[in-house]
Amino acid sequence: MISIMFSLLLVPLFSAILIFLIPNSRKETFRPIGIAFSLITLTQCVYLLFGEYAKTEFTILSTFQWIQSYGINLHFGLSGMSTLLLLLSSLLVFVSLLSIGKDHSESKGFVGSLLMLHFAINGVFISGDLISLFIFFEALLIPMYFLMGIWGGENRRYATIKFILYTVFGSVFIFIGTVYTAVLSFGVNGRLAVDFETLSSLSLLESQSKTLFLLFTFGFLIKVPIFPLHTWLPDAHVEAPTAGSIMLAGVLLKVGAYGILRVSIPFFTEGFLAYKNLIAILSVIGIIYGAIVAIAQIDIKKLIAYSSVSHMGFVMLGISAGGFLSIEGAIIQMINHGITAGALFMLVGFIYERRHTRKISDFGGVKISMPRYAAIFLFTSFASIGLPGLNGFVGEFMILMGSFNSYKILTSFAAFGVVLAAIYMLWAYQRMFTGPIKYEENESLSDLNSRETASIAPLVLLMLFIGIYPNYIESFVIQEASFLSDTIAMFKDLK
Repeated sequence: MISIMFSLLLVPLFSAILIFLIPNSRKETFRPIGIAFSLITLTQCVYLLFGEYAKTEFTILSTFQWIQSYGINLHFGLSGMSTLLLLLSSLLVFVSLLSIGKDHSESKGFVGSLLMLHFAINGVFISGDLISLFIFFEALLIPMYFLMGIWGGENRRYATIKFILYTVFGSVFIFIGTVYTAVLSFGVNGRLAVDFETLSSLSLLESQSKTLFLLFTFGFLIKVPIFPLHTWLPDAHVEAPTAGSIMLAGVLLKVGAYGILRVSIPFFTEGFLAYKNLIAILSVIGIIYGAIVAIAQIDIKKLIAYSSVSHMGFVMLGISAGGFLSIEGAIIQMINHGITAGALFMLVGFIYERRHTRKISDFGGVKISMPRYAAIFLFTSFASIGLPGLNGFVGEFMILMGSFNSYKILTSFAAFGVVLAAIYMLWAYQRMFTGPIKYEENESLSDLNSRETASIAPLVLLMLFIGIYPNYIESFVIQEASFLSDTIAMFKDLK
């Protein structure tokens, strides 16, 4: 199990280095090599689903001595939630490499950066201490910077700089929190140990818990992102290449929520209890705001970007409610949003390659020339808005049911966000796909080819599978959700 866990880091890293070393004259090999290695990692993640740690709380499996004189070591481990997120990231990297067009597939920089991003993402989800978690958090920014800054849209420089400034600003607070935690640990243990096992036994004053919670959570919330810290996201999505948008929505937004679940709540629970109401209010504002702004968009990619703000608001509402059902629903919704948002951005990329426009008004009647594409887009839209029987319904329903006892009024407003989601998604679909063909450029559009169909098919199948059989994915997060909710309840009783 340990060897497989480390191969989740080594395989993407090795494949990225290999791509960078291959001469540009062999550009036809970049995508096949990337797909082959990403498939290896994906297979390993599927194998982890059947391992002994796939349905447990986080367990540290290996430790590497780093700065021994100060007791600073790097720790790595697994849990049910991290296993699901590892599988999601590996799947999205695989389908992204399969879906990209010729220009990107023949660029060693693009393929290599995507694989380096995969390496950093996997590192986040297996980190068992604050230092390695911070290192991989920051490592994410480097390949994403190049993907957006080199292969992005016309305003890529503005979007990239904004993305870096926001996320690095949040990282400063996470770094300060890490240093402060290490100092507190040194005062108790005589060493700068910040691994999760040590932190779980560290007794903090209420003022210290509140301060650390604010430091870590503020940095994590920028990466979620929560209203009003969200303004970098629409620009980043619009200007990023399709594969960058898939990874940004599918996995990178989940890193912030993962940090709150992995660090902020279990180790600084008193701080969570002090500020959870504020997070819940901002989450509901984000749900409604993101949905309303999405309705007004004329760019289909920007519409989906604002829908991500709204959907991640549901995740944060479930987390802030702090109950077993709401936390379980939040974790499941993180996975579900990664699948549906990744699929939507992929579909937008397919039609952009054909028409070189994302304006909704430039389409109309597209289902006549692209019936397969239109059917898959409608199916994915239904999953995104939470149609019963599809994956989007499962997480949002659990969040709303679990949050109602804690926040009756806020949850009622959040439920209205589901109605708004149906409005912006179905209205956009109506304008793009129904009716007669408005422009002759749309008459000759080719439907999805076999490569594109193969790229989107795994995501579509998962939407249906999770919607019909949610117990399977639920089984991986029960223990973790139970541990978090029990920890919150225990501190509530102490107060």
